This record gives sequence, structure tokens and C-alpha cells, in this order.
Amino acid sequence: MKENLAVIFGGVSVEHDVSIISALQAINYIDTNYYNIIPVYISKSGLWYTGKELLNLNNFKSLDFSKLEQVSFGLGDRILYKRCIGQYIKYKKIDVALVVMHGINGEDGKVASILDMCKVPYTSSDYISSSVCIDKSIFKSIVKGLKVSNIKGFTVIDSEYYANTKNILNKGKKFGFPLIVKPSTLGSSIGIKVCENIDEFKVALESGFEFCSKVLVEEFLTDIKEINVAIIRDDDNLIVSELEQPIKNNKILSFENKYINDSNSMESVSRVIPAEIDEEIKNKIVDIARLIYTTLNLSGVVRFDFILKDERVYINEVNTIPGSLAYYLFKPKGIPYGQLINILIKNAYKMYDKNSSKTYTFSSSILLSNNLGVKK
Repeated sequence: MKENLAVIFGGVSVEHDVSIISALQAINYIDTNYYNIIPVYISKSGLWYTGKELLNLNNFKSLDFSKLEQVSFGLGDRILYKRCIGQYIKYKKIDVALVVMHGINGEDGKVASILDMCKVPYTSSDYISSSVCIDKSIFKSIVKGLKVSNIKGFTVIDSEYYANTKNILNKGKKFGFPLIVKPSTLGSSIGIKVCENIDEFKVALESGFEFCSKVLVEEFLTDIKEINVAIIRDDDNLIVSELEQPIKNNKILSFENKYINDSNSMESVSRVIPAEIDEEIKNKIVDIARLIYTTLNLSGVVRFDFILKDERVYINEVNTIPGSLAYYLFKPKGIPYGQLINILIKNAYKMYDKNSSKTYTFSSSILLSNNLGVKK
């Protein structure tokens, strides 16, 4: 009997459109001999939908919501409910979910939290690991604790900036130009700006605050190599992908570099695979990626982005649900996309069974007593 596989994508995120592309790519490689594919699309307004129209990329150019059915999970069970005449009725039991959502409301662990509450196995990291990794500022603090090199920088909160604009701008000036400013919880290079002077710094900060309440300011390194590697857990083993060196056309690898191409995906980004780096540097990059993956208890496919400057390795950021699920990095290792998805699903079940075996409740006699005292 086939299992019902929900593919969850879209979302209230600046990476909404990228998520659609990644999800439909993945759907093309799901083995329909074993799975009934149930597309679950989250619109930019936050409503959840399903329907066969969601399986065709061309339909998203002008999506007709009247042809879709609005759905929602019921907390506490695995049932996907369908809206019908003002109420929700049972639609499908979901056996497992393939989460293909980039950015906030997905890659930050919010969808993982919903699936946990609904007792649905899923293919991504849990909410704690995800939320730590998506926030560049928090992640920076974590890797410092692991003694992993990362680029010098500081964090600016919007309320702090608007209350002390002059002080923050002076801090940037003392830090030294050029700087790079990044909204703390965004991906796909959206909102990132390189600043050569204080006027550009001010514009970059205020632009970043339109996306996020917190921005990360870092030293902008030149004459660098960007090196990426992905890891996926299979049972108790970590499978490491091939390393790549993306080739950028501008100061940074922009959204346009990544997605405005013939395939609308990360697959067609100009890149060198395998990356042309020394074996010693390659091993160091892999060791750091493994350390972060295991220490943060990550799951599913995770891509680690590094910067190589004068033979020194810096961890830049981590993508817990990378574009195109980074399948193009595993392909050179002899793992086709269909097999990658099978590994993801298998380990979603394994992680669910492991977590379900833990004790989360505690029996006590406190409610049997008449003592309404307070917690001490």
C-alpha cells in the first residue's frame, strides 16, 4: 500500500518562489510506486492549499486559487483537513512530509514544530537546530564556541540603530570599510549589500531592516574562494557530498546568479565541481561541516558554505533546507536525486521513531492534593 507523502513548499518568505522551484524539482524524482504525492502549498498570505494544479510550474505564473482546496493540519493527529462549506473535514492521513521551504516560516523550524505537534515524520532538522542555523548572528556565536573560524563582525538591532543611529554608523566606520551587511535570517543573498563608505552603510542597514529586525555586519573579504559542501545523515552515517566552488559575476553570489538562469535553480550556477583546493583544505572543510552537523543535531540535507582566504577556512553560513536540496552535489558521488529523496524519507521515519521513544510527560500526585501552592 502506498504511503501518503506531503510535499510542503512555498511560505510567507522572500524565498517563496525559490521554494516552489525546489519542490517541483524534487517531486519529479519521487518514486510514485511507493508514494502518493500530496502537494501542500503555503501561499504568500499564509494559507495552505492542495490540488493537482500545484504540480505544474507554469500554473504558478498566474495561480488560480479557485481550482485549489484549502487545507490545514489538525494538531495531535496526522490528518490533513480540507475546508468545505465553512468547516474542515478529514481529507488525507499524512504518513511523512518532505519539507522544501527556504527561509523564515520554513527553514527556521516553524513548519517542523507544526509537524511535531501533528506527529508527522519530516525530512528536515527540528525546530531548535533550524532556528539556530537560520539566524546568522546566533549561528556566529555558536561556531565561536566550537572554536571554528568565522569572519569578524557584529550585530545591529533595528531599535538600537534608530535610537542611536550616529553611534552605530561610527561603529561601522571604526570597524573599517568595505563592510558587508546581511539581514540576519534571510537567505538566497536577498538584502545583502557591500558598503564602501558610511553613506552606503546607512542605506544598507535601513534596507536590511525592511526584511529583518536584526542585521549582521561583517568584514568584506576580497580575493576569496567560496566553497560549499553538503551532508546528509543515513542511519548513523554521515554522507558527505562533493565540494563545489561557485563562480560569481559580482562582489557577491547574488540571487540573480543563483536562480535567474535556464533551469531556474542552483544547478545551473557557474561552478567548479570538484572544487580546486588542496586535499588538506578539503579535509578541514569536511571536518568542520561534520562537527557542526553532529553538534547541532542536524537532520536531512544541510549545505555548509565556507570562505577560503589565503588558505584560511571560515565558516560562512549553514542552509538546513538548501536550494534544489543540493542534489547536484551528491550526484557526482553516485547518489542520484531519487535515491537522495529515499534516504531523506527513510531517515525521517527513523528520527521520528527515535524521538517518539523518549519520555515527555511525568505522572505526579500534585493534582490530587488540596495544596494550591506556588512553584518554588
